[in-house]
Amino acid sequence: MRSLTLSSIDKFIGKQLREKRLKRGMTLSYVASKVGLSYQQIQKYEQSITKVSAATLYKLSALYDVGIEKFFEGISLDVGIYDNSRKKFDQEAEEINILMVEDNPADEITIRKALKDFENLNILCVHDGIQVFQVLRYKTLCTDFQRPDIIFLDLFIPRREGLNVLKEIKRDRETQDIPIVVVTSSINQELIDKAYKAGASGYIRKSFDFSSFRSDIINCVKYWTEVVTLPTKAR
Repeated sequence: MRSLTLSSIDKFIGKQLREKRLKRGMTLSYVASKVGLSYQQIQKYEQSITKVSAATLYKLSALYDVGIEKFFEGISLDVGIYDNSRKKFDQEAEEINILMVEDNPADEITIRKALKDFENLNILCVHDGIQVFQVLRYKTLCTDFQRPDIIFLDLFIPRREGLNVLKEIKRDRETQDIPIVVVTSSINQELIDKAYKAGASGYIRKSFDFSSFRSDIINCVKYWTEVVTLPTKAR
C-alpha cells in the first residue's frame, strides 16, 4: 500500500477517535486506564503519530459503544489500492503474540532487546517444556495471553526436551499450524535436520555477535508478520 494512502487512513481514524472521546466527555487518562495503555499513547493515536492496532481499535469501539466500522465511515479511498493491500494492512496493524521458550535469562533479555523496536509484539516467555503446555493447552500459566502467532523455541530447556516439545505441538491439531522457529546455540547438522523433520519453520543460531543475531531475529519476525499471512490472521 502506498504510504500516502496509509497516512490518509491513520489521520482519518485518529480524528474519529478524538471526536468520539470528546463526544462522550472522556479524558485521555480515563480512556487509557480502560484499555490498558498510557494517555500519551492514546494521544499519539488521535494525532496520527502512531498507527492504532486492530486489537486496540476493538477495545476503543467497545468503550465508546460503537461498532468498529464507525471509525471508517465517510473515508474516501482509492478502493483498488485498499482492496489489493487489505490483508497486509490488517496484519501489520494487529498485535502479534510471540511465545518464547527460553530458560536462560540473558538470552531472553537479548531477544527482547533485539525486538524492542516492534510496537505490536506481545511477548510471553516460559522457561521449561512443561510451562509451554500450561500456556498452550491448559491456559493455567498466563490466562490473558492469547494463542501465540509464532513460537521461539530453544531446544535445550529443562523438564522436557525441546525437540519433544516441538513434536508434541505439531501432533496437536489445535496447535500444529503455529510456526515454530528454533532459536538455539547448537549448529549440529543432525539436530538441525531433526528439528525440521519434526516441523520447525525455521532455525536461528544464537550468536555472540549481537548485531548479527538481531538482524536474524528481526528478519524472521518481519517475514512472519509482513511477508506472509499467519494462520491465526487468515481472513
